[in-house]
Amino acid sequence: MPLNELRRLDLNLLVVLRAVLQTRNVTVAAQKLNMSQPAVSRAIGRLRHVFADQLFIKGARGVVATPRAEALADSISKLLHDLDDLLGSQEFSPSTSNRIFRIATTDYGAIAVLPSLAAVFAAEAPNAGIEVLPFSQDTFRRASNGDVDVVLYSDDPVPDDLQRTILFNETYLSFVRADHPLASRLNNGQPHLDDFLDPPHILVSIFGGRTSELDDRLAALGRSRRIAMWLPYFATAAVIASKTDFILTIPERVASELASPHGLISFRTPVELEGFGYQMLWHARTQSDAGSLWLRRQIISVSRAQ
Repeated sequence: MPLNELRRLDLNLLVVLRAVLQTRNVTVAAQKLNMSQPAVSRAIGRLRHVFADQLFIKGARGVVATPRAEALADSISKLLHDLDDLLGSQEFSPSTSNRIFRIATTDYGAIAVLPSLAAVFAAEAPNAGIEVLPFSQDTFRRASNGDVDVVLYSDDPVPDDLQRTILFNETYLSFVRADHPLASRLNNGQPHLDDFLDPPHILVSIFGGRTSELDDRLAALGRSRRIAMWLPYFATAAVIASKTDFILTIPERVASELASPHGLISFRTPVELEGFGYQMLWHARTQSDAGSLWLRRQIISVSRAQ
């Protein structure tokens, strides 16, 4: 872009471009920006002139970005984030802020952390909001370019450019419905292995794996379980366990939120499981941002209080 064109560029156009790239829908982008749809369409028209590219074409459910628009996405996000850092105040007042914090996490993190965090927001930051983003292959990249404030994730390896802190260590419990046949055969809160392996099981696998740590431990003993259903959602698995003879083995923090509402009882799994650590991730660019710092402190507080 020639320098004289750059000087005439309205930075608000880049905000529109980022919103349409994120939503892939002009109407949704307009709502997000509190603008009219025609105003967003006019802004796209000006952007097409600036970048000498169509940028977006109509699709079945919104718009489809051109290769040029896709190539601009990361640069636009980084530029606007840097401008926010440059122009924004380093003070943060939870009671008056209307900032929308973006947290990326899986079903597990949403259940284990967000209910308590939402209560903090309601009490201390009533005008602020939380936008929860599903965990995907782009999550770490989005954290790096400023699209995500915080990522909640297991202690699996993550990119080196992300800061991290361990929130807690997690253990597993097994669950069945209260009138399950196995419930009457527990000995000191634990079933015999044969009784445990007799009914079918549910496996919750966030990323689509066919086995878990439990299956690895059973294999080491020369045993196996019959998995009747694979699911990516803990909440759905709890509902199904409450209506079937399936056994559900899940992390304890999720179980504490789901067991009582669905009439499930817990017991210790008859093989020892190692568990895992759960961590919070953020990019170094937000290390000193007052709002991000407040958010991280609240997440640490509610996570370690449970």
